[in-house]
Amino acid sequence: MLKKIASNTFAQILSKVGTAIISIFLISILTNYLTIELYGLYLKIYNYIWIFVFLADLGLYTIAIREISANKSDTKKIVWNIMSLRLFLWIMIFILAIGLAFFLPGYNSDIALWSISIVSIFTLFQLLNSSVLTLMQANMKIEFSLFSAIFWKLVNLWLVAAIATLWFTKWSEDFDYFEPFLWIIWASVAAIFVNTLLNYWYARKIEKFGFAFDWEYIKYIIRISLPYWIALFLSVVYFKVDIILLSLIDPLWDKSVALYSLPMKIVEVIMVLWGFYLNSVLPTLTTCFEEKNIEKFNKYIQLSFHALLSWWMLIFVLWVLFRDYLIEIIANNDYLDPNLVYNSSDAFLVVFAVVLFNFISLVFIYALIATKNQSKLLKINIIVTLVNIIWNIILIPYLSFIWAGIVTLLSQILLMILGYYYTNKIIDFQIPWKLIIRNIILCIVMLSWGYYILSSYPVGLYFDVLIYWTAIFLIYWWIIALDIKKSLIVTKKRA
Repeated sequence: MLKKIASNTFAQILSKVGTAIISIFLISILTNYLTIELYGLYLKIYNYIWIFVFLADLGLYTIAIREISANKSDTKKIVWNIMSLRLFLWIMIFILAIGLAFFLPGYNSDIALWSISIVSIFTLFQLLNSSVLTLMQANMKIEFSLFSAIFWKLVNLWLVAAIATLWFTKWSEDFDYFEPFLWIIWASVAAIFVNTLLNYWYARKIEKFGFAFDWEYIKYIIRISLPYWIALFLSVVYFKVDIILLSLIDPLWDKSVALYSLPMKIVEVIMVLWGFYLNSVLPTLTTCFEEKNIEKFNKYIQLSFHALLSWWMLIFVLWVLFRDYLIEIIANNDYLDPNLVYNSSDAFLVVFAVVLFNFISLVFIYALIATKNQSKLLKINIIVTLVNIIWNIILIPYLSFIWAGIVTLLSQILLMILGYYYTNKIIDFQIPWKLIIRNIILCIVMLSWGYYILSSYPVGLYFDVLIYWTAIFLIYWWIIALDIKKSLIVTKKRA
């Protein structure tokens, strides 16, 4: 089972790494062809619509994996009814997203409304695609998504590059960006449509797809999904609401959104990687709980905690050391302007710490899902969301997007504490203090060494990244890989 989890996770991580590399090129094109304000608008629109996507998702991806894993014979019934439910929910959120935008300053311009409408179509294909991926994930056959995910990202990159080259090369102050900006949005719709078709073609080998409407089963799915969905939606609100509040409160909102969102986009990509890992572990956790094998369940949770903490320390060291290099390569010096009170480099230091507590929180969240304690997530996320919104409203006017990042960090810490509290009521989870101290010491040593060689022996922007990033990664990776391997051997022996 560990091999299946590892191969499934590896395929998804490899897919995400590939798409992340492509996304870096996409961000580079957008940040270099669009002004900071226009790039801020682009990010703001996607951030706005993603809140509504989670309204329509209903937490069905994770719940469906659990249901299919526990009831293989009902796979067709589960998938077909979820497809119908998602289509109906999408229609509702499309109307809601457009209607609400008319009353929000900064979202009710012609270009914003048209962009929101187009991105909404994008979300339809994403929701349907999610249903397909659910089936593949539950059957541990997610490898094909590696190809389809990279392919659609390449299509998106090619279309955006073509549009940018054709329209934006003659940028000027009086340039009419309305039409080409919308074509950039349409490019993502075309690309995700290709992705959905490819995954649908492959998944039909496992189970045929269609739409069904079993009202009794849909009511059951809604009932068991609702607590998790509300909790998930609230988690998106407290993670995304800062961008919306920035756009409504900060007088330089589009510029602030761009400066803050650039590091946040990088952070979000990294955070998704471990969601893939935990989605791979979830079927095993569910089976262990159903079979009342709590000891084995606990060992998988302990191993996950170890892996997530160790890998985060590696990522933290690399990205903190090379954050300015990364921003300069991906975007341009406008995002590192020293004349600004805060720039993207400052935001990077704050928001990247979010990843650590997000990683650890996910371990506890998935433990609650696997044990059918979604209602606990609801309590947790109501508290965290309320605290997050209040802090943002009070302090964004004083510290702009830097406080938005600090609030997100504090919210993740609170989420982690509450997640641990409720998880510990179900299983006997012991905090591995020796592991934490060991990782902190290693992190400090590697950071100190990294700062020393970068300041004492610089060889140029790209060579510094190529040589020193690779050296630090390989040394650090070798150390933590040995540590995780020891834990894995112990887990196998005890399981």
